[in-house]
Amino acid sequence: MKIYTSQQMRQREQAAVDKGATFEGLMENAGQAAAADLLRRLPEAGRALVVCGKGNNGGDGLVIARVLQAAGWCADIVFVAGSALSELAELNRRRLQGLANIEFIAADELEGRLKSGYTLIIDGIFGTGFAGALPANIAAACRLLNRSDGLKAALDIPTGLSCDSSEADADTFRADITYAFAAYKPAHLTEAGRAYCGETVCLDIGID
Repeated sequence: MKIYTSQQMRQREQAAVDKGATFEGLMENAGQAAAADLLRRLPEAGRALVVCGKGNNGGDGLVIARVLQAAGWCADIVFVAGSALSELAELNRRRLQGLANIEFIAADELEGRLKSGYTLIIDGIFGTGFAGALPANIAAACRLLNRSDGLKAALDIPTGLSCDSSEADADTFRADITYAFAAYKPAHLTEAGRAYCGETVCLDIGID
């Protein structure tokens, strides 16, 4: 079992790139692997909500949205941390433009959309680099998500949970399943962390 802290994970990512991988390819691998597992669990096409931050965790979610759409799903995508995205997140946002059954919604539409119900809710807001207290708008979004039905999946670590210390904001996203990319993180294996992660599945994305 591989267990990496957030710093070790960054080092391993860079080492993979130094050996010939690309950050774009690693993101694609992560999204494809998580989407494949979700499609095995949910073989009937449904409605997904992909909640993205502005960084590469959100980019992973956008890859998943593209895979789900190709499998017949409808996906609503919301950016809750602003519209200025990381380079790779922006690249994957553009790849979704014009695709059928993909809709970008505003953050202030989130509460109303959740009332209509989703089969799947994906948390791609903050990744392994998060620690501390959630910004007020993100905390409010997580409260809405936690009160909603549907399978809840977190990418790498639930938003609000520190992957190294297992410290959690009061409004941390409560996942049914968490996809650990390349290796488990310390919080996946602690009693405190498991309360937010649910089932943790470690996925190979091409990082040693």
